Amino acid sequence: MMPSSDEHDSGAGGVADVELAPMGLDEKEDDSESIGSEESEFSNDEGRPNEYKPGAVRTMDQDYVRSIEQQRRRSAFCMALIMLALGVAILKFFLSGGGPSPPPTLTSFDDDGAANDARQRVKFTVNNLNGKEGHTGSFTVELREDWAPIGAERFKQLVETNFYDKCRVFRVLPKFVSQWGIAEDPRVQAEWNSQPLQDDPVLMSNKKGTLSFATAGANTRTTQVFINTVDNKRLDKMGFAPFGNVVEGIDIADMFYSGYGEGAPEGNGPSQSKMEDRGAAYVDKKFPKLSYFENVEFVD
Repeated sequence: MMPSSDEHDSGAGGVADVELAPMGLDEKEDDSESIGSEESEFSNDEGRPNEYKPGAVRTMDQDYVRSIEQQRRRSAFCMALIMLALGVAILKFFLSGGGPSPPPTLTSFDDDGAANDARQRVKFTVNNLNGKEGHTGSFTVELREDWAPIGAERFKQLVETNFYDKCRVFRVLPKFVSQWGIAEDPRVQAEWNSQPLQDDPVLMSNKKGTLSFATAGANTRTTQVFINTVDNKRLDKMGFAPFGNVVEGIDIADMFYSGYGEGAPEGNGPSQSKMEDRGAAYVDKKFPKLSYFENVEFVD
């Protein structure tokens, strides 16, 4: 605020009487002496503000330098630890054989001919070939546990329990695949559906004549399998791992009834979900021409 005029005026505007005490020379000298000898809070003999203290600045610089040096020493220590760990890893690398394990390679059908006699074989007897009741034939599958041990073991369990007897080949797509593996009894199917398998690595290509499990994604294999009726190499990258191959009667796979086409809802063929829910009653009524297995058994 600006000072009011009342502080300077007296009465009707006259100048107020102010008594000025004379200041003697001694008093002035005392004041001068006092000012000259008193150490100001804001200045010093060099005329700089007292808060600017050269010694304090030097101390701060030294602390900063020490901090930087400590950081450098810590960084050097960490780098030394990293180099030590890297050296140990390289040493282990060379001691273990000089390189990582090679990726799985796709094997061939006849890579181990001497052991063929020890492999298990399964014979499928088929009826309704080309959609005609009484037209029968058979084909034989050789199991290859060296290709896909988990899948091969499940397939053996299904054969041993007669799961595939009376199963329909419900999805037949010429020059692609023929698929089966849904039980006549929905209760049996539900039991196996509750036991999905872990995936096998793909060690064999999906060549013509190989069998693989169908899937609904990773680690979902249960009972459905298919024969590759042509070379389907593109299925390899999708995770379909062959576990066996047809060694006799591959021509029978070309005689499975294919007239219904792709399954519902994409085509006019059977709905897999309805087959699992309703069983034989659904397919016998709606899709009587489907080829099916009269008998599935191990053979010598």
